[in-house]
Amino acid sequence: MAPMVSRKDDQEDSSPRCFVSFSIVDSPLDFKAISEALNQKSATIRKAGSRISQALEPLQEDAWSISSPLDPLKPLEEHLRWLHEQLKSHTDYLAHLSRTGLLRVYIGFTLSQEQSSFRISPEFVRFCASFNALFDVYIICIVGDDTETP
Repeated sequence: MAPMVSRKDDQEDSSPRCFVSFSIVDSPLDFKAISEALNQKSATIRKAGSRISQALEPLQEDAWSISSPLDPLKPLEEHLRWLHEQLKSHTDYLAHLSRTGLLRVYIGFTLSQEQSSFRISPEFVRFCASFNALFDVYIICIVGDDTETP
């Protein structure tokens, strides 16, 4: 007999997953100086470092990044609020870094529902524009399951 699955489990399985990160890409980067200036520990990768997968080329530049520690089931607005809190007192420094480097806000949104949406507030967009950050938005739609049989 198959185990019973609660409606809550069904809802969580179909709820959108969100991921937010911020990165600074340039060569060379002073990881320690950036981490100290932004008061953040980060994931860092040196250019021409190890490949993430065999299909990808080695990085041509250094990358400094932070990622939201929130549960992926939390709403996107909460992840963006977290990022805003991390960066809000450092806009002048970030604007200075953007003169030579690339600043990116990565937003990942995975959904498996027929309809879903997300919003990015104009305030958050203006905030990121104040230090010339680009937005990379990835939406992954998981539709159906090939393993199911009629």
